[in-house]
Amino acid sequence: MFFLGGCVEPARTGSASLPVFHDVAQEVGLTFVHVHGARGDYHYPETFGAGASWLDYDADGWLDLYLVNGGNLLATPSPAGRNELWHNTGGLTGAVRFEDVTVATESGEPGYGMAATGADVDADGDLDIFITNVGANALLLQADGRFVDRAVNVGVADRRWSTATAFFDADLDGDLDLAVINYVPFDLDENADCRIGAIRTYCDPARYELTADILYRNDSTIERPLLVDITSAAGFTGHGRGLGLALQDVDRDGDTDLFVANDGTANLLYRNDTPPGASIRLEEIGLQAGVHFNRHGRAEAGMGADFGDVDGDGWPELVVANFSRETNTLYRHSGIGLTYSDGTIPAHLAQASFQPLGFGAAFVDADGDGDLDLAVVNGHVLDHATIADAAASYEQPDQLFLNDGGIFQDVSSSLGEAWSEPMVSRALVPGDYDNDGDEDLLITSSGARPRLLRNDTLGNRWLSLRLRAAASGNRHGLGAQLIIRRPDVTLYRQVQGGGSYLAGRPPQVHVGLGPYDTAEVTVAWPGGGFDTWTLISGDHILVQGSTVP
Repeated sequence: MFFLGGCVEPARTGSASLPVFHDVAQEVGLTFVHVHGARGDYHYPETFGAGASWLDYDADGWLDLYLVNGGNLLATPSPAGRNELWHNTGGLTGAVRFEDVTVATESGEPGYGMAATGADVDADGDLDIFITNVGANALLLQADGRFVDRAVNVGVADRRWSTATAFFDADLDGDLDLAVINYVPFDLDENADCRIGAIRTYCDPARYELTADILYRNDSTIERPLLVDITSAAGFTGHGRGLGLALQDVDRDGDTDLFVANDGTANLLYRNDTPPGASIRLEEIGLQAGVHFNRHGRAEAGMGADFGDVDGDGWPELVVANFSRETNTLYRHSGIGLTYSDGTIPAHLAQASFQPLGFGAAFVDADGDGDLDLAVVNGHVLDHATIADAAASYEQPDQLFLNDGGIFQDVSSSLGEAWSEPMVSRALVPGDYDNDGDEDLLITSSGARPRLLRNDTLGNRWLSLRLRAAASGNRHGLGAQLIIRRPDVTLYRQVQGGGSYLAGRPPQVHVGLGPYDTAEVTVAWPGGGFDTWTLISGDHILVQGSTVP
């Protein structure tokens, strides 16, 4: 077992007050508008974008925002579809606003984009940005505040349609490896004419063949950045129509395992079986673990996915956002090894999630009481959704489910305009952009502006944890396990970035302390070693380095 000591206690029941969110995108200066390029030809990728990533590219302690764009598939690269980097000015002025620095940083990669995530690929101290595209993926290496696409040189310019992605240290050698999820084969010259009756629309995914994902091992040096495709050698060989990715040390053995959410085919769970100092080895165990299918033995149309301990027993649950009339599925950990069961109905998630079509999904502590709530953003893939389903709509409101002892309540209708406006939502990226101790939510929308839901909830104490690991490549401690002991309960978290649906989540851990003033934090660092900090006072950001050599 990889627990760090102390007893596992039942989670405290949730706060009686509702969280408060306000959409402040316009207020803080975000003028970005996503371009999907749809012109009535119904090219399949047009309905899937786009993603976003919180990342501190200039290392000033304030989260910047990288927004991924689409464009015109028939004229890629398309200037109208360039990605944009927005600098958070909070560190300079104290007033949080966002400034478009795309041109100044040369970060406007022009591919037809899906997702982005940040990491220091070459361990030179600067944050780099990896971008998945419909077509060649991009890797923007940073030097002196400017970016250059070196995907071809580094070995990651794969030309398949890639979706979710994340960095993690698969072999615990101190640098960051890369998982890339692929969707379906796409060819502009073979654009199918799919219809519902006489109305043309986007095709069903079953029309497309399955494809394989990619795993890269990081063999970089500062002089020569290099990522090597080890997909086959490592056993990362399952096929599907991949859209979602979630990372977690599911069996608590000290390394990171990977879950892939597939669209209409069995989900995949890869157990990391890499021996110390040996080559990376993964084993796909989704069927025996109970996450291939739902409780009825059916594959669902999975999009966003996330891990989190929702019942306070120290083991991570898994949520997958699915298609309309499938529900969002909660797989509850049994507490033994790597076994799950479908706990959607007992958790009260089935009825509220049956009709919406979920994309981005994330566990967040929305109200600061310490347990993990669930946010899911919705939007149909068919612009003529009502023709396929009279109860469906293209634009849909998003949902927030508050956690009370492992039971979830949909409180979205009580949260006001920020949650009631129907949109074609896609990526959901939590991150504390204003450094006030709670998780704000960035939500992208296909063909529209993003929303930035500032969390203005009051009444509970908090800690925000940012690790600084000794390993130069994995300097933010991705994969580190945290145990936070409050006077009443023990909370479990893990530092991860990227994943879900096209979401670049920052490597920060927000912990709600409820009414309590202090907590004890223990960190199990990737590759071994522990640190414990006692009597940490609430309501501040803890930036803590490793004492492990």
